[in-house]
Amino acid sequence: MHKFAGALLLLPALCAAAQRAEFTAAGDFSEAAIVRGVKADKAQCDRIANAVWAVTADAGAECLKYWTAGFGTAPVRRVLVYFHGDIWVGAGKTARRYLGFTNEQLQADADAWARRVDYPYIFFARPGTHGSSGDHMQRRRRAESELISAALDQIKLRHGIEELILAGQSGGGHVTSALLTLRADIVCAVPASAPSSPRIRWEMKGRTTDTTGFSDSYEPFEHLRQAAAHPQLRVFVLGNPQDSNVVWPSQTVMADALQKAGIPVAILEGEGTGPDAHGLSNSARMVAGWCAKNMSTEEIVRRARQGLKG
Repeated sequence: MHKFAGALLLLPALCAAAQRAEFTAAGDFSEAAIVRGVKADKAQCDRIANAVWAVTADAGAECLKYWTAGFGTAPVRRVLVYFHGDIWVGAGKTARRYLGFTNEQLQADADAWARRVDYPYIFFARPGTHGSSGDHMQRRRRAESELISAALDQIKLRHGIEELILAGQSGGGHVTSALLTLRADIVCAVPASAPSSPRIRWEMKGRTTDTTGFSDSYEPFEHLRQAAAHPQLRVFVLGNPQDSNVVWPSQTVMADALQKAGIPVAILEGEGTGPDAHGLSNSARMVAGWCAKNMSTEEIVRRARQGLKG
């Protein structure tokens, strides 16, 4: 890649920064909103029942949305939180399903997954996506995970949650790995098809920056020594060695770092879907559900070897 390519990739985001889309209760699921980002203020956010105003010391503040399911009326001590993959993959390539989303559909999806895993469940909208404010074009930088972590603090307070089970696909898997370095309330984590080292990914693909154009992506595997992990934490690094989107070494580097830090970890292989053998979002949530219900690591590994797909 030409040495100025990273700067050129940044120009659309920089030019659009002052022209963010307006935050609405219905959410803007257009490709334009993804590219431009979405702006909100606290007053707007406070009017949305399924949103929290996340404030950070270094990453500003955003209004982040989420959908709960399977909670019932009593406080939920533990909850499974799922982080979706990247929405932006190129102009004109945004999934048609995303472009047609509504809040009602997202709630229905959350309800379905709570039933499927038989566990309290949250679908979390990463910054700049699914109606959350923020800039999705800044993904995989430290600010994204700091904002999400601040939002999780607010969600815990609102619902009486004490501990978290996390699962994430691709870019959401990077969030999952990053949160392991920022939080001590995670008892299970399943980063799936996750670029836990964006740098290894772009270097192995012959690039000089992340696909976002930034070269300062957060490298979770480098920061585990700074985290005070939950004493019961177990991590399952799930991926497909044939994944042509997120190369295998950029995924397994997290397992190596966890092992060195003395945190229980297992590598699970699944059959990723799509032309790049990358999609493991369903399997990530199923594995997280098993872990949430205190299934032994040995049994989870055994089940995974029987076959995980998609």
